[in-house]
Amino acid sequence: MKLRIATGTRLPALPPADGMVALSRHAGLVVEATDEVRAIRVAEGRTAFVAGDVVGIRGRAGDMRPTHAASLEARELVSATPIAQACETLEGRFVVGVVDGDTAFVAADRFGQMDLYYQSGEGWAVLASDLSLLPVSGGGAAYDPLALAHALTVYGYRPPKRHTAYRGVRRVGVGEVAELGGGRITVTETPWQPLAVGNYGERELHEYADLLLDAVRVRGSRHGNVVYLSSGWDSTSILACLVKLFGPGKVRAVIGRMQYAERSGVINQFEIDRARAMAEYYGVRLDVAEFDYRKQGPELLEGLAPLFRSHGFASMTAGNHGVLADHVARTTGGDEAVFAGEISDGVHNLGFSQYVTIFHPVLAFREYSDKMASYLFGPTFFGLLLADQYANDPIYALLRGRAGDGIFEEPARDTAARKRQVLASFFLRGGRLPLWSLRNTRVLTDAGREAYSREMEAAYLARAAAEVTPETLYAWYLRLYNSFHWQGSTVATIYATAEARGLRMNLPFWDSRLQEFLSAAPESWGRGLDLNPTKYPLKWALSHRIDYPMHLQTGPHSYLYDVDPSFSHTAELLYGSAFAPYFRGVLGHRAYRDVLAPDVFDHAYLDGVVGRYLDGNETRGAEMNDLLTLSLLSSVGWYGRS
Repeated sequence: MKLRIATGTRLPALPPADGMVALSRHAGLVVEATDEVRAIRVAEGRTAFVAGDVVGIRGRAGDMRPTHAASLEARELVSATPIAQACETLEGRFVVGVVDGDTAFVAADRFGQMDLYYQSGEGWAVLASDLSLLPVSGGGAAYDPLALAHALTVYGYRPPKRHTAYRGVRRVGVGEVAELGGGRITVTETPWQPLAVGNYGERELHEYADLLLDAVRVRGSRHGNVVYLSSGWDSTSILACLVKLFGPGKVRAVIGRMQYAERSGVINQFEIDRARAMAEYYGVRLDVAEFDYRKQGPELLEGLAPLFRSHGFASMTAGNHGVLADHVARTTGGDEAVFAGEISDGVHNLGFSQYVTIFHPVLAFREYSDKMASYLFGPTFFGLLLADQYANDPIYALLRGRAGDGIFEEPARDTAARKRQVLASFFLRGGRLPLWSLRNTRVLTDAGREAYSREMEAAYLARAAAEVTPETLYAWYLRLYNSFHWQGSTVATIYATAEARGLRMNLPFWDSRLQEFLSAAPESWGRGLDLNPTKYPLKWALSHRIDYPMHLQTGPHSYLYDVDPSFSHTAELLYGSAFAPYFRGVLGHRAYRDVLAPDVFDHAYLDGVVGRYLDGNETRGAEMNDLLTLSLLSSVGWYGRS
């Protein structure tokens, strides 16, 4: 889907509108789109449009009536309802808009799952569905060092939601509506109120199971359904729901076999074996796509680079998403719905559910260590931190002590600043422990760290820091996730790569009803030091409401690091794969020096990291992670540079 809206009489040269036609044309305002954007003319000079994937319309009681973006019902709802309300009523991943004469109002779904980029100047403004449609793609761009600082230092490898890598080029944020007209663009935020933690019991467990099944139902297809299968709880739970709802004959799965280097062989054999057992249990077909980067790989990244550059993506996970999408597109019979289990970790357990907080041969203890990590960002510890009673907490002492020489901040004196520290530790730091200092990040200068913190805290955390309470903490986390990790290069690329191959991707854990329900789920539901497992409601539903082979979820989780903590995917890519000489060739030009401002980025450190890599040295830890991020960003490139 491509969409562009331009206003003003002094517009700069715009990139070609290949495949787009005019939906509306007035003096000073032009709306262009590809045929995936469905429009309805409401009256003379007034047009409503819907693009993307609408799956339902929410009723007042929380029920969901299936529909789709091309339906007259969805377009009439957009035309007759204030646009912010339409975004709350429709379910899915979409963009909606109303053109009224020479003014256009545009917004994405309530979570901002589809991006809207905009650029403006003296007497003109342009909004588009990707960066390649904006003037910035023509070159001469000035780079935004603070947005790039986030991409280089926080997992996700992409600027946060309202930012891009370019000065003067922004994105419409979560819950925002853009108004274009008269050569200007104005963005306003829709009011949002967090839910407080509820008193959940057995009735709510059944409610969760009903919501999960319905989230899958409204996104599924009677023509067929495909699951990106990893063998973990999230993707296999979707597999179980699909089989229950549509039958095994309408379900298939695909998994990637990871071979990054000759020296390590297949690095995810554990999850392939479990996925095969799951597929056999349910009687569904399982395909295996090859993530084989021993002899090839750079051509994959080069092929995806135009797509990634147009959205600011850069990650190896994104490349794997491209391989899966290509496989499904080549093997589909058409009209299949595609599913993935992403964001389940975050929405259930704040991302701490990968069994990696503390390595131990006993898997149950590793799971409990994940619960310790999520406890430190939960309401109980948050209250201790605000009351200045956190220092003697044994869980904090244990995990902080394991951080070695890691630097921690002193808690701020006033309450709002202390709340902001917790939120910054969670969303603006590479290491997720409360009070983790940005001084642990060597990529940035002292001035860069200060400027980055000031910019991002003001743009994203200010209101949360002023208003959050222990009771609303989870709701704020899930809201802010949409501006950070969930829009990053390891999640949003699932949608982007699938859409580029003509597939309809679905992430049912992004269902608005599930999100609201889990925003108010208590700490005792597997998020704290209770004895319930991680992802407690999901595992309860699989045990009590959905046919699921619980006995198969035993043994090592997925990768070689489940039995060998010294193993690293990153090391295999950097030093053992076909990407190694490619990355060295890209970094040898040191083009990053022209993009990364020296007052924000420590060029001496970056040059040292690159120099050691070019000399054939292998490093580990933070330096290795910095090297991979720099390699990927440099390989994808930026507008204004090859």
